[in-house]
Amino acid sequence: MKPVLALPQDDAGWREEADLVRYFIDIAYRSIPAVICGVAILVAFMYQHALPLHLAVWLLLFGLVEWRLWWVIRRFRRADLHPGSVFQHYTAVRDCVLADCLLWGAAIWVMDAHQLDNPYHMLLLLWLTGIFALLCIMVAACRDIHALFFVAFWGYPLCSLLAHGQRLEWMVLAGLLLYLAAQWRFVSRFHRTLFDTVKLRHDNQSMMQSLVELHVQSAVKREQLEQQQRALTEAIAERQRLLECDALTGCYNQRALRRQLDIHAADSTASGRVWALSMLDLDHFKQVNDSFGHQAGDTVLQQLVQELSRLLPPGLELFRYGGEEFVILAARLGEADLAGMLDDIRLTLAMARWEALPASWQQTLSAGVVACRPGDPVNHSLQLADMALYAAKHQGRNRVCLASTLAAPALERFSRSG
Repeated sequence: MKPVLALPQDDAGWREEADLVRYFIDIAYRSIPAVICGVAILVAFMYQHALPLHLAVWLLLFGLVEWRLWWVIRRFRRADLHPGSVFQHYTAVRDCVLADCLLWGAAIWVMDAHQLDNPYHMLLLLWLTGIFALLCIMVAACRDIHALFFVAFWGYPLCSLLAHGQRLEWMVLAGLLLYLAAQWRFVSRFHRTLFDTVKLRHDNQSMMQSLVELHVQSAVKREQLEQQQRALTEAIAERQRLLECDALTGCYNQRALRRQLDIHAADSTASGRVWALSMLDLDHFKQVNDSFGHQAGDTVLQQLVQELSRLLPPGLELFRYGGEEFVILAARLGEADLAGMLDDIRLTLAMARWEALPASWQQTLSAGVVACRPGDPVNHSLQLADMALYAAKHQGRNRVCLASTLAAPALERFSRSG
């Protein structure tokens, strides 16, 4: 059996109607215990005034309809509750509810009333009016059974009142018609309210789903932007590293040295701490290039950087100043400490085996060390370290010379500009 009012899935509000059908079926299922209690109370009320045969038939039909309703709803609750399958189970539930309404109205027949001046008949009408008001809330969800519901429930009572034709019956009939008109208006408006409520819920769900999708998309976009930002940061860092990295040896170049000198000078001025730097140079390196070739010289420079990186403690920075000259910055060491450390390194390198040179070749280095005090210009400190380096060269090479141990005239004598 098809619904009286078809609700195909291409209708604009078919999903809302499907939810209202679920609401109707759920209320019908919950109302079964209340209906059974109500029937028991009504039977107790009518027992002394009803015809036994009528009452027995009425109870039997009511029991069959309620059992049928319970069985149909249980099958519906176990089935797939997709909106498209709701209407497949709806008609059976609807028919049982309409049969219930017809049996409620037939309670007048159970009393076998010919005169409604009996107070029991009036109480029965009031009882049915209250039951009808409750059922209106349930069936308001399904607009295709509104008219059938009114007719099924009040068909027999109204015909009974109309058939008697007495003054009281006419008054009761007029009152019932006014009551039914008010209830019809209520049911129609209540259905509209339920429909709008369900539609609002669907709209909210759709909006929440859209917000979730937007959130997921924004999260993906944010992750992509973060990846791009990380890649850009890494690219900038790599570019900066390449700009400040010596292509041959892999250590920092003079560009990086200038930047670090400014940083250490500013930190020294702010903290008042003395720090040190050293300039070192390979002895007789021109002879290496002339005797063994520039490729061998490049290999010696690369091995020198590897050995210095291994021997220097953490916190010291190595820079290639140019050619075979290198600079070491020691932000937390004094002049004497740095000089002692470089002297140990000098002795170690003097005993080292150089890959591109003969085994008998001893490659030494000389170094000049200067103490940098707060406020000292970095160019002046580099110049002092360079003078100390050339003092070490002049004193015989393979040694470390401190700028503080040399008098000012001697420093000037070892200046390159001099």
